[in-house]
Amino acid sequence: MSTHLFTAAAALHPARDGYALAYGSHATRPRPASDLDLLYTGTAPLPAARLARLIDGVKRLHADHGLDIDEEVAFTSKLYATTREIENAARLGGFDGVTDYATPVGDPDALNSPRFKARLLLNALTTPHVFLTGDVHSYRRHVVAAERGAALLALRITGAGKIPLARAAHALLSSPEGLTEKHFLGYRHETHLHAVLHRGLLHLAQEGQVCIDRDTITWRAT
Repeated sequence: MSTHLFTAAAALHPARDGYALAYGSHATRPRPASDLDLLYTGTAPLPAARLARLIDGVKRLHADHGLDIDEEVAFTSKLYATTREIENAARLGGFDGVTDYATPVGDPDALNSPRFKARLLLNALTTPHVFLTGDVHSYRRHVVAAERGAALLALRITGAGKIPLARAAHALLSSPEGLTEKHFLGYRHETHLHAVLHRGLLHLAQEGQVCIDRDTITWRAT
């Protein structure tokens, strides 16, 4: 079903620019009725009427395929993003001044805030996903920026010093209190995450922000 589902989702892309992707369980291990996590992007905000049509189309897609709909985060918040929002997410705008990285479960205002949207965008681009349609060059540029951001986030959480790569990955997988997956930062695929962090760290090394010696990173927080 996934191929037909992805084709139908791609056809809903509302902008001439930008791109669309599917992430979450349908990009890795789909369950028959699980909701389909989609992200559509463009250079400019969508007018309210076009966003409403996109949301209606996505809801019909779910109904036609017998999928559950998850609106804990509203479609108006999570379904469409501008290039500026994605760039802000890659710069860790969703984590400015943050010391508590737990997902604000049960807090609708926090879950539908611009800050949490930035967290979702970073997660969508750094977890397993499927490119559906659109501007592949912008997509690849955003993935590179997001991987750099995820690596920097791991370093911020672990703190300055000599950090094994495995420890950096663990910092994104589990909080000190034991929160994981959707209750923390949304990461669950450790092998994929190691690859994401490795690529992101290489970019930071090219910028002179870290030194990498085999599987150990040296970082001095600035």
